Amino acid sequence: MTYSIKKNCKQLKTTISQNQKKEDIFFSFEFLSALEESDCLDADSGWTPNYLVHETDAVIPFYEKENSHGEFVFDYAWANAYFRYGQRYYPKLVMSVPFTPVDGNRIFSKSNKDGMSALNSLVDYTRQNDFSSLHALFVAKEQRDIFSSQEFIERNDCNFVWKNQSYSDFDDFLEALSSRHRKNIKKERKYINSLGIEFEIVKNIKKEDWDDFYLFYALTYVKRGQKPYLNENFFLKLSSLKPQIIFAHKGGYRIAAALFFNNKDTLYGRYWGSKEEINYLHFEMCYYQGIELAIKQKNQNFDPGIQGHHKLKRGFEPIINTSFHWIKNSEFRKAIRKFCDEESKNIFQYFEQSKKYLPFKNAGI
Repeated sequence: MTYSIKKNCKQLKTTISQNQKKEDIFFSFEFLSALEESDCLDADSGWTPNYLVHETDAVIPFYEKENSHGEFVFDYAWANAYFRYGQRYYPKLVMSVPFTPVDGNRIFSKSNKDGMSALNSLVDYTRQNDFSSLHALFVAKEQRDIFSSQEFIERNDCNFVWKNQSYSDFDDFLEALSSRHRKNIKKERKYINSLGIEFEIVKNIKKEDWDDFYLFYALTYVKRGQKPYLNENFFLKLSSLKPQIIFAHKGGYRIAAALFFNNKDTLYGRYWGSKEEINYLHFEMCYYQGIELAIKQKNQNFDPGIQGHHKLKRGFEPIINTSFHWIKNSEFRKAIRKFCDEESKNIFQYFEQSKKYLPFKNAGI
């Protein structure tokens, strides 16, 4: 099987568009090209884009990484182990959507058979060049068999999503919760309301809306002394994906914003920011406003982002995310496989325990 390596997404628009799943907006030509064309994937970001184009017309976007920033599947312990033994973990290769921890396909192909052939070629490319490993992060269920049938090591994690049980409105959702948790959410929302904070949903986003949103988004990084992963030009290129911004207003001025995408039957909240530190505002913007929007739009799920055990008592349920890892060095491969096996046992135990702490009446809490 023959393949070539391209460095630019733009020249592959036709091939990618023919193979992409229409509903997978994060793993689409529009989203990936926006990252490239806005120069978010520069040398400082640690993400150097590449595209393997297989003779079957399957395409695999992958990135050379000199660090593990913006991946959200944490492998710093692995890098440290390499260092202790005098080995180089970086550069490595990563199949993912940069800065975007969302389950999705990682190979553009007409069939899993074509995808497997392309993946074999990428493994060969990794093996023949100076890379320690190849990683596929947040892999969708429909493509996991492609990786599990190879020498990839499976790694699991637990995150949280909200599930719509055909709720008619937010109060209907609250009625499904136990009294204690229902009162807690009402208390948080009442406090926000007492400050006179109101909310606005913007669907037809204009330049001035993006300007306001980006100010709030960038402030979340500035407060931590960091450079934002994404620049405003990236967001300006997302209009074809039809995102929505929810703004918070106080005293007639916008003070915070959160961005939402509809993808398949799921609402995703991925970026937010505020210029004021206000108790419960993050919960309101990123959780409760998203739940209200999901109910209104009849989304089956709402995914507000990864991690956060505190989401449990606000009605978000645990799910398992899966990544796959091909390790070149045989000894490190054995050690990392053992690590992932043990870690997975703990993850699944945490997953089962988390279900016992759900706030719903029928959960007995």
